[in-house]
Amino acid sequence: MAFADLIPQLPAIELLQRSLHHQRIGHAYLFSGSIRASLELAAMALAKAVNCRKALSDRTPSDALSSDFCDHCDSCIRIGNHLHGDIQWIRPESKSRVITIDQVRRMVNTLALKPNDAEVKVWIMVDADRMNAQAANAFLKTLEEPPGSTLMILLTTQKDRLLDTIRSRCLSLHFSGDSMEAMRTRHAPWLEDFVRMLSAEHSDMMGRYRALGVLTSKLAASRASIEESMKERFLDGLSSEVEASFRKRREDEMKAAVEAEYRRVRTDLLSAFQWWLRDLWLSAEKGSAHQVAFPSLAPEQLRWKPRADRQALLANIELLEDLQRTLLSNVQEALALEVHLLKIQL
Repeated sequence: MAFADLIPQLPAIELLQRSLHHQRIGHAYLFSGSIRASLELAAMALAKAVNCRKALSDRTPSDALSSDFCDHCDSCIRIGNHLHGDIQWIRPESKSRVITIDQVRRMVNTLALKPNDAEVKVWIMVDADRMNAQAANAFLKTLEEPPGSTLMILLTTQKDRLLDTIRSRCLSLHFSGDSMEAMRTRHAPWLEDFVRMLSAEHSDMMGRYRALGVLTSKLAASRASIEESMKERFLDGLSSEVEASFRKRREDEMKAAVEAEYRRVRTDLLSAFQWWLRDLWLSAEKGSAHQVAFPSLAPEQLRWKPRADRQALLANIELLEDLQRTLLSNVQEALALEVHLLKIQL
């Protein structure tokens, strides 16, 4: 494993590599992007790089494109398994999905201590935009007077929700999301079944509910996959002798991580549908073909002609935006999906 394995995020990774090779690592970074898993991978890679025993002894300024950590030394292995005492992760709490002031205070207290056996003590805050007001203000004080031999990495998929004062005190790196082609590859198969049922020329109420069934089945499969992946990441490798309190904390972190990742995937799925609705509106406006996100799902490809007028097609896009906002509140997911889907005008 090396930073080279993160090559899709090349500009951000190259900047980190140059900083490492010239020993100019900052005390606080803000990693932003649309894919949380990529941000976590980059944060873990940086934590390994600043603490890898082999890399620390071998690195020279001429190694700009070489491996930055071995992934085999004791330090890299423990960091990768979330078992290194000097590398800590903060995540939103499982019920409220909020990072609290108590979590930040615990972090501040431990940051003040010297590392036990690491070169640099690292704190990684996942979904940093979920800090409540008190937590954000407490964390800001730490950013203004950072302890020595520490590195703080904030991860967020919603950078604009962070305080300007926090953003301005971090070195900000953006990890770009998927290309349009990647989005088509990921979503076209399920989206084709979904929109065929939704947009059939004589679509009735049963057709809408069949389409809803396609979407909810996709969401359920996504949640099951996420739960399996998070279980492997958070719980696999824990010995039966580990303290009950530590296991409980890992289980709570896992639940929060599952919910956060599920919400991201759900947003991604609904965004793909929203892109298709945009395609319909562009078609009605006689837009350019190269602007279409899903050319294989264009009305003419589906042998179907929309009955709604341009304003109604535009209203569909706004309806999906409202659905995305609604799902961020404490509403029943199934009900919100049903209500909004029945309002779509095609």
